[in-house]
Amino acid sequence: MSRTVLALIALGGVVIAVALGVAWHGKMSDKAVIEQAGKPAPASVPPPAPADAKPAPAPPPVPTLAAPTFDVARIGADGRAVIAGRAAPGAKVVLLDGGKEIAHGEADARGEWVLLAQDPPLGPGQHELRVIQHIEGRAPVTSDQVVVAVVPSPQDQAAGDGKKETLVVISPPGGASTLVQPPTAAGVPKAGDLQLSTLDYDERGQATITGQAQPGTAVRAYIDDKLVGEAMAGADGRWRLAPPSAIEVGKHTLRLDRLAKDGKPSSRLETPFERAAPPPAAADKRQLTVVHGDNLWNIARAHYGEGLRYTVIFEANKSQIRDPNLIYPGQVFSLPKVN
Repeated sequence: MSRTVLALIALGGVVIAVALGVAWHGKMSDKAVIEQAGKPAPASVPPPAPADAKPAPAPPPVPTLAAPTFDVARIGADGRAVIAGRAAPGAKVVLLDGGKEIAHGEADARGEWVLLAQDPPLGPGQHELRVIQHIEGRAPVTSDQVVVAVVPSPQDQAAGDGKKETLVVISPPGGASTLVQPPTAAGVPKAGDLQLSTLDYDERGQATITGQAQPGTAVRAYIDDKLVGEAMAGADGRWRLAPPSAIEVGKHTLRLDRLAKDGKPSSRLETPFERAAPPPAAADKRQLTVVHGDNLWNIARAHYGEGLRYTVIFEANKSQIRDPNLIYPGQVFSLPKVN
């Protein structure tokens, strides 16, 4: 065979070998691509944070809702009531007489609400009105204030010298009550410009006395002819004083003197009153009326700051609670103080 032919044959072999090598390499490359496609993509690793980077801020805490309050309480001698106040904007508000719901409504965008309790009206006797606000997803909040109303009976109307009115006061959790309506058309006890508005006392007999007089004048108070305090009427004519000693259980006489510039009494009034004995175990305890949607966890979170303290409420009210998961609207629970 000629050298030229052999050379061509050799060259052809080289070409074939090269072609086969290229084909084999391409096949292996395609296989590698296919295998790589079948593997999951590696997770991307974020770059390390710089040394001076600040941690992400924690979400802001859920703000504590303020308790609803009373602004107006108008209750006629027939027991028909118009009650108004403030709550969280858009909250559902429920008015309770003791543990019974007597009216409900909704606070407007400004947080103002007005409720009518007229059908049926409040019956004769004493009533304690509270309001509860409900916001979806939040624990119900009960007013710290209470409206105390004493509706006159038909017998009171017939026996009195003049027309009897419903006595209405708004009482805060501590401090003096605010007189909203006097019990008679003649008003509260008066002597000239001197007026007695309220005489409050707590379970221990610590009293607070309020009233009105000419602005800038001094008022002295005596209980059973013993001086118990002196106050100065403010620019609005209102005065307030608190006797240093507790008032004993029983009947007493309160005397008020409005002093002239020379220190002598220019107006005087006297009125009898009686301090009733406190109910057993009343001191240092609060009460809560269960409403629809309440549970022990939410009540504990609202009043003690954490839901785990529901056991405190359960232990204090075992006589009413058979199952901690089952409580019912209208139940009245004691809320003992905890450290």
